[in-house]
Amino acid sequence: MSEMPSPESDSEQPGDSVKLGADAASEAIPSVRSGDIPAATASRLGLYLRELQHFLRGGTETIKSNALGRRLGLSDSQIRRDLALFGEFGKRGVGYNVSGLVQALRRALGTDGNWNTILIGLGNLGTALVRYRGFREQGFRLQAIFESDATKIGTELDGIPIYGIDDLEQIVPRLNAQMAILAVPVGPAPALARRLADLGIAGILNFAPVSLALHDEVSTVDVDLAVELQRLAFAVVNSDRSS
Repeated sequence: MSEMPSPESDSEQPGDSVKLGADAASEAIPSVRSGDIPAATASRLGLYLRELQHFLRGGTETIKSNALGRRLGLSDSQIRRDLALFGEFGKRGVGYNVSGLVQALRRALGTDGNWNTILIGLGNLGTALVRYRGFREQGFRLQAIFESDATKIGTELDGIPIYGIDDLEQIVPRLNAQMAILAVPVGPAPALARRLADLGIAGILNFAPVSLALHDEVSTVDVDLAVELQRLAFAVVNSDRSS
């Protein structure tokens, strides 16, 4: 991992400001509802949150936009425009209060509380997702796993119980789950998504390579790894052509 940039060594940026003290910074930052944030901006805010949490764990108290920009490959002006949603932090030229900004971003992105989450599918991808520690760090608590393989049903993985897929309607209402991760093949994915929607699941993270047609009350995010690799290939090709 590359060394953390030192905010103190950065030149002052006119859009940077800080209110010293985590509690003061938290109070100074207005609450921004996620519905008020454009989707493209929300995606960047998630990246800011990830990097700011790295800085926070490393003991950094304040950071300037150019240090954050270097980590993410974004311009200072873009970062300042996005973070302007949260108002001014007080004295210019010092930097953003990392702890306060992390709190504000988590509040805006809805990860300042806890989300009860279930996983559907325990193949290679599902197993890797269970062992990903970032979910719990961001407030997503995996409550149960649902699987069709009879040899796995009735066991646990990392302390999380594994139920049969036929038990969805019986178990999910007990869990007060709001989120589901769908890590199944394309064939059963749409029907499983409809069952989850009928059970009151509010959001589905879908790893199956198919778009889910659900009613408006259910939010879905599709993660197609092949499509992401295609985007990467496009970026590489166009980078080569422009050089």
